[in-house]
Amino acid sequence: SQRTALDATQKTTLKIDEHEYQVEIADTLISQARGLSGRDPLPEGSGMLFVFTSPSSQSFWMHGMKFDLDFIWIAHNEVIGITENVSASSKALYHPPSPADLVLEVNAGTVSKDGIKIGDTVELRKE
Repeated sequence: SQRTALDATQKTTLKIDEHEYQVEIADTLISQARGLSGRDPLPEGSGMLFVFTSPSSQSFWMHGMKFDLDFIWIAHNEVIGITENVSASSKALYHPPSPADLVLEVNAGTVSKDGIKIGDTVELRKE
């Protein structure tokens, strides 16, 4: 049976400034390679959080995506970069502006709607 976003996973909350997002964690090579490919748009207020053991300049792509995304690049509990409105059909590779240890993927338009900006404080809470 296919799972949907956020079921059968540990509930984790990522807080950026005053905004909270329920996130699904991608912390293995397989989950990171798969990402959100082939999935339907995320519920409002949720995302996929890519967790790396140390800050790095990982490449992200939109292969197999069915919806547009915003990328929020995070290092040392601070937003270090934002890439908005990446088209599901894009063939480009996307990288953080400097090494990141967390990358949050959310539905396109979230960054603008929530007013997320570089320098915002990030807090990760596992329940």
